[in-house]
Amino acid sequence: MNKNYVVIMLFNKQGNKILLVKRNKKPYPNCWNGIGGKIEENETPIEAAKRECKEETNICLNNPKLLVTYQYPESNIRNSNTTLNVLYDFVEEVNVKDNEEGHYEWKNIDFVMDIYHKEIAGLSNLNQFVKEILDLENIKKFYDK
Repeated sequence: MNKNYVVIMLFNKQGNKILLVKRNKKPYPNCWNGIGGKIEENETPIEAAKRECKEETNICLNNPKLLVTYQYPESNIRNSNTTLNVLYDFVEEVNVKDNEEGHYEWKNIDFVMDIYHKEIAGLSNLNQFVKEILDLENIKKFYDK
């Protein structure tokens, strides 16, 4: 059975902050992560991102873009048959109320740049996503062309 997910890197308009949720549940309980969830049947990653973002934060995405799609190999026991779609958008920085998903905060970009930060979900992949997005959008250069 395939498991399809979206994670949204949601930046403020200036591109200097990112909205993160300190998760209440698995995966990554008590860790900061992007907004996201499962893709429903017959739903595209963009449609899922719009729905998940509205459900979790009450924020409507402006122009979500797909950064990358990861397909985890079947040999990966933990993530077998999992697809992760990483999307991003830039929105107004509004206050987001905590809910069953967790506690929401707009964090400075430097917060996710520390790859050794123990409270950031994943294997420092948030750091990588943020670098690539800000570089692609010409907000901050991390990579030489």
